[in-house]
Formats: sequence, structure tokens, C-alpha cells
Amino acid sequence: MTENPMVARTESLCDRLAAIDPGLMRLTSAMRAVLGATATLAVLTALHGSDTALLAGGFTAMVTSLAIGDLHPRNQLITLGLGAPLFLTTLTAGAVLAPYPAAAKMLFLLVIYLAVRARRFGARGLGLGIFGFMAFFLSQFTQARVVQLPQLAAAVLTAFGAVATVWYCASPRTTYGVLTRLRRAFDGRLRDVLRDTASMIAAGQDVHTRSRALERRLDRLHASVLLIEDFLDERAVDGATDDLLLQHISRAEVAAQRLAVLSVRAARTQPGPNDLGQRTARQQLVGRIQVLRHQPAVGTAPPFEHYEKQCEVAPARRPSESAHVQDCFLAVDELTAALRDLGPRVGLRPERGTLPREPAAQQSQAFAVEGRGERDTGSRKPTATRQAFQVTAASALAIAGGHLLSPQLWYWAVAASWVVFIKNESTGAVLLQSLRRLTGTVIGVVVGYGLAALVGGDGPLLLVLLLVCMFGMFYTPSAAYWAVTFFITCMLGLLLALLGTFSVRVLLLRVEETALGVACGILAAVLVLPTTARRATDEELVNFLLVLHRLLRATTGSLGTGTSTSWVRAAHDLDQALESFGKACLPLTHPLNPQRGRRQRARHLVELLESAAYHARSLAVTAGRVPAGQCAEWVPRLTAAADRAQDTVTQLIRITHHRPGIAPHTARPGVTRALSLLSDERRMRCPEQRLLLHIDRLDATLIVLARALDPLAPEPGHTPGRHPHGTGPRPATPLRGSCTSAAAAVPCAHRA
Repeated sequence: MTENPMVARTESLCDRLAAIDPGLMRLTSAMRAVLGATATLAVLTALHGSDTALLAGGFTAMVTSLAIGDLHPRNQLITLGLGAPLFLTTLTAGAVLAPYPAAAKMLFLLVIYLAVRARRFGARGLGLGIFGFMAFFLSQFTQARVVQLPQLAAAVLTAFGAVATVWYCASPRTTYGVLTRLRRAFDGRLRDVLRDTASMIAAGQDVHTRSRALERRLDRLHASVLLIEDFLDERAVDGATDDLLLQHISRAEVAAQRLAVLSVRAARTQPGPNDLGQRTARQQLVGRIQVLRHQPAVGTAPPFEHYEKQCEVAPARRPSESAHVQDCFLAVDELTAALRDLGPRVGLRPERGTLPREPAAQQSQAFAVEGRGERDTGSRKPTATRQAFQVTAASALAIAGGHLLSPQLWYWAVAASWVVFIKNESTGAVLLQSLRRLTGTVIGVVVGYGLAALVGGDGPLLLVLLLVCMFGMFYTPSAAYWAVTFFITCMLGLLLALLGTFSVRVLLLRVEETALGVACGILAAVLVLPTTARRATDEELVNFLLVLHRLLRATTGSLGTGTSTSWVRAAHDLDQALESFGKACLPLTHPLNPQRGRRQRARHLVELLESAAYHARSLAVTAGRVPAGQCAEWVPRLTAAADRAQDTVTQLIRITHHRPGIAPHTARPGVTRALSLLSDERRMRCPEQRLLLHIDRLDATLIVLARALDPLAPEPGHTPGRHPHGTGPRPATPLRGSCTSAAAAVPCAHRA
């Protein structure tokens, strides 16, 4: 029976969308925002609401989609319910104090301070802060008065009701549906990884460029895994189903990463022009990967015992088949087995009568309390307090300066100074966000003016374009903040044209107020409790090392017990810490950073931490594949290796805390992508040997990291008689010379 071409194209398009937008999160948010605003405007129009009521209703509907960042539908409903009374209270306060400008501005500063302090409570605190700020902003934008409060309150309640109806009736978002879409995103991105892997092996040339593209595919795959893990954490269902899905999805990701690493190694050693057998083997390998790509959730693979036998007897191979290609065949088998265990439905629908959590899940829960809870209360509180003072100071400056530009539109400068601090920790991050904000505003003013002039006074067309811009604002990834600001500014131009107050002077004033606001934000970030990009990266690096230390400590307590869930969740926490470190490093690694040396050193650190996270992730998954009691004779050696790595982590934390404020003049490190770095791995097929290898690699990567932080500091863990897992003394890597780059330093520390 042949497949319908139209159905095939539709499914392919859905897969593409799922891969670009994991779980269709952005698409769902954009559609909800547009439908919620449309429903609100339709209801208010039917009730003959005034222009002010229509503006308040549409603005409130947009803010609800902007403020709610929870992943789980139940948590979204809770935030929506808390946001309604908060929005009304703040809007009422702004209208009551309208005749008293000085008191209103003081209250605005208090709202800003409390809104930023609320960020310490995570996504819900950030959302409620947005509700409070935007409600007071609305009172200033509409110049609300007490006599208008009844119609404004009715418009706001209509907006919340319309949004809730659209979200939970017209476009319901269930737990099962979200997980299904996230799984589809994982499958789509896995297909991309397999396609690029097969293409690199088949082409056999330009390996460096192709490996960089493949690494980007792996990063996207990893992002989809993190979304699944975040959703499972937020859902907080007491059952073994989540743990089962977490283990299987992690195993599939690690297997895909390992296949990519081995494929890069195989692609580097191309067969000769007359080596027909080697070329045939590579063609067969490409065929195997292509089959797996088209059927990622089905297929057969050797059982686990097949891989255990690899430790005892080396698998036979044809004379024409190289060891690197054979390793790729085994990696394909492992990935097939992982996908077979994962299946298309595992973990998506919990069965009734789910048993209580197993000891592994209890252990992981304890780890979450120890690790993640410590980070929430330990780092968010001082950061939120510091930022509250910074944003309040920036807003006060923006209020004073904004009045000089326009006594009526000063609040635009306040909005700009407030926004540039969202999710930014350091002065460099605020500067980068400010540049994006100003760039998007300037481009948006030009395009918005063109659209308004082109459409003229056609009200329905203006409204359609405004909704299109709203869709673009929500569908654009947050990383492209300049584009988000562009759509916001275009919306403003269309809104002014719709209200009949459009003018070039107003749009130019928008640019001036934005420039003033971002300047006030940068000034406050520099003068009020400043945090440099280096300090922020050091804090995130210490957090990464603390999580890694807890992971290694969990290793010594769970080896050979079969309780591997805690390892998988610990690896997830490490990935989260790595993501935070990457965000903190963004001002240093950004192409606009004029200091090329600092940019390369920061990228060097990111690559080293990515390699360390890969080994930690592989360590957790490999441990889960070893049955309870299987590696009893390996436990002492594994424990000793983990203890040595913990010592290195401890010393590295000490180096991070006490490294010099000015980096010494050393050779600029060569930046090698993590995938190329990892392709120099030694071949280890036995799970127990892999555990030793990954712990050993972690240790060596951290030593290179210590030299990257402070080349003049003594080598961590370099003590006489220290032997990594019984293979002899660990050779010392020179501080300068042939091992100055990540690609060279790690192999030098592990040559047999």
C-alpha cells in the first residue's frame, strides 16, 4: 500500500516545525496571544466598549501570554489566576494617583522594585512581576482616571476571561499533548543529527565544516531533551513513569552523541582510492544510519548481553573494515537499542495505579532537594535583591530624563530601562541587551512608519497587521531579542495609526526615549552594585563545579546498586548549570566583543565545560546500563577514580575563587569545538571500562580548565603516586607549548 504524497508532505512539514520549535511552544504561545486578543476585542466591540477599553483589553490579553512562562497547564492556570487581581490592583493604584504625579512615580518605583525582587521565585515570580509592571504602564499609557476604572476593570476581566477560554477550551494544552509534541521535536532533531552524520561519512571531505554543522544539530537535540526534563520536573508527578522516560531519553541522546563523535573520527581517516572494501563498508554504514533515520522509534538491535561480550572477545571484522568504521556500526546498534527501549509512547501516558517511586527515584528526589533547592535559595535571592536596586535606580534616572524629552511619554524610557535587566546578570549582558533593544527599535520605527503610511486609515487592515506583528513577537525566539523589539515597535506604529495619533514625531520620540532608557540601564549596571561578566561567569562556573562534585559523590554511593536515576537527574542539573554558564559568557563570546583574546579564552572555557558535561552525561547513562551487582569487582577502582576527580573539583573551585583579577600574558588558546575534541576518545566498549574512561576524562578536562583559568597556578591533584584507575602515574601536561589548546591538552593527559 503506497503512502499518500500529500499526507507524507504534511507529516514532513509537521516534523520540520517540531524540530524548529520544540514542542511547538512558541507557535502555541503566538496563536494563543493572537486568539486571546482577537476574542477580547470581539467581545468588547459587541459590548460597545470605548477605544480606551479596547486598548486596555487588547493590551491585557497580550500581557497574559507574555507573563506566563510555566510549562505545565496547571501551573499556567495558577499564574493566570494570581495575575488577574494583581493586575487590577496595580491598575487601580495608578489611576487613583494620577492627579498626584510625584506620588504616582514613587509608587511606580516601588512596583518596579517588588517586581524585580519577585524574580527570586522563578518563572511564576517573573510573570507576576511582569503583570504588576505592565498594569501600571497601562495606567500611564491610557492616562487612566478614577471615573474610568469601571470600564477599565471590565475590559481587564474580559481579557482574562477570554484568554482563559481560548487557552483551555479553544486550544487546550494537556500534559499528554505537550509531551507528545516534545517527543516529536526530539525525533525530528534526531533525524537531523543522523542525516548530517550520514552525510559526513558519505562525503569524506571538509570534515571540519561538517563537524561544526553536526555539533549545532547536537546542540538542538540537547535543547529538546532539556525541555522534556524541565517539563517532567515542573509536572512533579509521583510515579516511576517520568523516571523511565528520563532514563530512556537520556540514553538515546548519549547514544546519538557517541555515534556523532565516532563518525567524526571515522571521517578523518578516509580510504585510499583503490580500497574498494573500505568504501563498501562506509556505504553500508551510511545505509544503516539512513534506515535508522527514517524509522527512529522502531527496529531491532542486539540485547544488552551483546555489548557485555565485547569486553571478553573482540568482534571479528572483515580485513577491509577499519576499527573506526566498526566502532560506528556498534554505535548504530546501541542507538537502535536505545530507541527500541524508548519506543514511540513510553512515558507519555501514565498507567492507572502507578506504583510508588522506587528507591532510585527517592534518591533522585533527595538529590533535587540538596542541589536544585540550594541553587534556588542560595543564588537567586542575592541576585534578585541586587537587580532590584539596579533597576529601581535606572528607572528613577529614566523618569527624570524622560520628562525632559516628553512630559507625557516618559514611561517609554522606564520600560526600556526595566526590560534590559530581564534575565541578565552582568553589566556586559545588560549592555548587549541594550544594543539589541535599540537596534530593534530603530528598525521597527522605519518599518512601522512605512506600514502605517502604506495602509493609511484602513482600520481592518491595520488591525490585521497589528495581530500579525503580535504573532511575530511571540513566535520569534527570545535569543533574537532585536527581532522581538522590532515587532513591538511595529505594533506601536500600527496602534498609533489605528487610534489616529500617528506622527513621525511620536516615532522619533520612541527612539529617543528608548535610547535614554537603555543608557540609564547601562549607567545603573555600572554604578549600582555592578557585576562584571567575568564575576558572573566565575559564579556560574563555581555552581557548575558544585553540581559536578555532587554527581561524583553520588557515583560513590550508587555503583553496582542499580539506582541510576539519581545520576541521570544529576547530569540534568549539570546541563542546566552549563546552560547558565553559557548565558553568563555570552557578552564575552559574542562577536561584537572587541577583545579578541578574552573572546577566545571564554569560548575555550565553554568548550571544556561542554566536554566535561558530555562525559558526565555519558557516565550517568553508562552506569544505568550496568545491572545491579554486575560491576562489584570494579567498584573499588571506580570509587577511587571518582574520589580523585572530586579532589580535582575541590581544588578547581579554590582556584576559581582566588584566581588573579588580571589574566597573565599567556599564549592565546586555540578554540576547538567540543565534537572535534571528543573525537580523540580512546576506544572503550566494556561498560565498566567506559565508566573509568569518562571519570578519567572528567578529571583531565578539569585539569586543563584549571590551566585555562590560571596558567601560573599549581596543577590540581598533581601529587606523587597518584595513579588514575591503576594505569600508572598520570603524566603532567606542560603549562605552555604543544598542549595549549583544548584539543591538544586533553589527549596529552591520557596517552597510554
